[in-house]
Amino acid sequence: MNFEFFAFLVFMSFTSFAMAFLAYGMVVRFMGKESFASRMAQIVLVPACIVIYDFITIASPSAYRYWVGSAPLLLCAGIVIYYRFIKGEDFTESQKSPMELAQMQANNEPKKFSKKSARIHEARKKRGGK
Repeated sequence: MNFEFFAFLVFMSFTSFAMAFLAYGMVVRFMGKESFASRMAQIVLVPACIVIYDFITIASPSAYRYWVGSAPLLLCAGIVIYYRFIKGEDFTESQKSPMELAQMQANNEPKKFSKKSARIHEARKKRGGK
């Protein structure tokens, strides 16, 4: 097996992943997450963008193939750099365990009672229980 072919397959895997990230991000950005059109776009447009861009990369002249394929990787790197250094967002701010996050969320939300449990609670108070 030719090493250049293997390296190109690995490169195309990274390119495809970066293109999927960009296409999904654009669908969510412009169409939202919950609508029917958004879900259909996620199912149809994201794989179509990946396949079309892979075809463009493979069909480009061999001298420019890696340059064309690296465009989504550079865009993803640019997005990460923009959000980290220009916007100043910290990607590691959630260093809490899932149990701590659940406890914080439980403390922030008021406890909800159904009518039946409220009646039972009132009956217990009248009897002198908890």
